[in-house]
Amino acid sequence: MLYVLRHTQSGEIAACIQKNNYDLDYYGAKHWDDESAAEREKDDFLSMTGRDDLDLWQLLPVNEGRLKLFNVKLKNDPSRRLCLDPEGNMTVHSAWDA
Repeated sequence: MLYVLRHTQSGEIAACIQKNNYDLDYYGAKHWDDESAAEREKDDFLSMTGRDDLDLWQLLPVNEGRLKLFNVKLKNDPSRRLCLDPEGNMTVHSAWDA
């Protein structure tokens, strides 16, 4: 099982620029392979990415297929925000949406 961060009010899945297996940058959902590592690192990650509402982010277990779908929806575009409602439905918002 993998773990991502989900904002409890907006449903946003935390994303950032990361390195892939080929050492190339990509924008995708931040994830951890281990729940205890995610718990230890989440506050530092959220602070580093400019978020100040640390207590409103919770770990969400996801499978690899779901994580890949998150990244497809984000389209390697930092202007996109992926939100997941309590039923598991995804919506994507862009800085260009008005």
